[in-house]
Amino acid sequence: MAAFYVLPPRPVVGEQIAQVVRAYLPGVRVTASDCVRFLELIAERSRTFLVHREDLPEGEDVATALRDGLGAGPEDRIVQVTSPPLNGRPQVRILASPVA
Repeated sequence: MAAFYVLPPRPVVGEQIAQVVRAYLPGVRVTASDCVRFLELIAERSRTFLVHREDLPEGEDVATALRDGLGAGPEDRIVQVTSPPLNGRPQVRILASPVA
């Protein structure tokens, strides 16, 4: 079983993480793209796939797009993460697995 995490656009995710990391590493240059690469490295360690919303066809059902474009199957888990409101936490929603 694989897990597909559908995330907001790369610059949004990267900047949100970079803001947290900068607080712990004052004076160190931490970019949004550094943080996106960090997430990708974490995902590579398991059967986890990061898919940014801009990589999916606009207007198409997420589960269908993952099945048709990335081979997601009925046993796979799809987690959709949306950007948090100002000073909030990201919203997480588990979607139905794609039908084969």
